[in-house]
Amino acid sequence: MNRYATKWFAAAAFLITVGAVAALSHAAEAEIGLSNAWVRPTLGAGRTTAAYVTITNAGTAADRLTAVEAPNASAVEVHTAGMEDGIMRMRKLEGLDIPVGETVTMAPGGYHIMIIDLEEPIAMGATVPLTLTFEAAGSVTIEAGASMTPPNSADTAPESSNGDHQNMRHEGH
Repeated sequence: MNRYATKWFAAAAFLITVGAVAALSHAAEAEIGLSNAWVRPTLGAGRTTAAYVTITNAGTAADRLTAVEAPNASAVEVHTAGMEDGIMRMRKLEGLDIPVGETVTMAPGGYHIMIIDLEEPIAMGATVPLTLTFEAAGSVTIEAGASMTPPNSADTAPESSNGDHQNMRHEGH
């Protein structure tokens, strides 16, 4: 085989390999849907609040929430909360797995988004854009309405959940 034919075959083999890898990477994809987003209004001089959203993975591959952004906040973190030894504790998570075919619901007392050190308060009825970034699906933005209760909820917020998280013990800070 001459030198040009060898180079041509090598280039063709490379392009076929690249195409196959690209096709395989698209064969299993996360398909993320966001719904029921809401954020608690800040109270008084409070500049920290919590937001909640339902995340559904209708794709064929698992995904992971890796970051959240909100305007006018110095930090936004994904947390989990739960009772430990009779004390409500909150921990920062480095990511949140969204398994294939599963729905992860963020709600008071569980997974939630902490919006920290806001430049301006969030008033009841306002909307806050939240941009959630996933490893596979990339960035997805949803509008969260400011309310003391989840969307479409007739319930009132528990008195102990006033949005300022002063009665929680924060871990990892």
